[in-house]
Amino acid sequence: MKSVKHKIPVINGRNFRDKYFYPVDTRTDTGKFEIHRREDEGYRCQPMITANRLDFYMVVLVTGGEGIKTFGTKQYYIRKGMLCFISPGMVTNWESVVDEHQGYIMTFDAHILPHLHTYPFFQLDGCPVIQLNAEQQADFHHYFQEIEKEYKAGQLELIKAFLTVVFLKAQQLYTATEQGAGSNAAIRLTAAFTALIDKDFEQKLATYAGLLNVTQNHLNDTVKAVTGKTPGTHIHERMVKEAAQLLVHTELTIAEICYRLNFSDQSYFIRFFKKYTGFTPGQYRSNTKGL
Repeated sequence: MKSVKHKIPVINGRNFRDKYFYPVDTRTDTGKFEIHRREDEGYRCQPMITANRLDFYMVVLVTGGEGIKTFGTKQYYIRKGMLCFISPGMVTNWESVVDEHQGYIMTFDAHILPHLHTYPFFQLDGCPVIQLNAEQQADFHHYFQEIEKEYKAGQLELIKAFLTVVFLKAQQLYTATEQGAGSNAAIRLTAAFTALIDKDFEQKLATYAGLLNVTQNHLNDTVKAVTGKTPGTHIHERMVKEAAQLLVHTELTIAEICYRLNFSDQSYFIRFFKKYTGFTPGQYRSNTKGL
């Protein structure tokens, strides 16, 4: 009797969207080259994607959102400022940590440029994730915007030129270290913490540590090591997100929102909100309502 082995599915241009994104009417093939924004409704990534292999290349620039991505045997906590590379045949899976994601996804076949397999980040034993600093993020965001512009204009030769720039610049930044990687336990603990504050962000850090059966210090050190931000910063960002939603979608006064979020001082709440958004709550509401 022949043994039946579990096969990891190969995703091609025809079924790429069905596997990776929420259902949409668009049904064109990936083909030679495509670039799309992660926040576009038609390219919103599924929250959970099981192990698969692509038969084409993919490059992702992350400008917002968080999730856990496995590349081969390496697991990464993907967040803002990361540049990710997937080559044909690499086994990957994905687990989203938040609902909203921003950035760019580029897909292309092996024939668009010569010698793609020689770049270190496309090699199966290489490091597929590069963490960018603020200046580098701005540079790569510009490159991707230019590629998007030429894609809409159908200028394949200019796309190839910009792709070459992206790969050469990435190669300059590349190191063989496990940038952005962490132990599976650390990544899972961080994801569990993020899920908790997404449901209830009004608890003290000690409460979250207790729910996760770890000490406060361990939780603080782990989350900061994996995401680059302290648990307190994550909680504050979640509070700002809630405040922004209340400003946009309700008629609550700023004082009422301040009270609902347990701020005892309205002036402090205003300063707090402006620190993270660049706007006072009143300015944010006016600007958003005017759109």
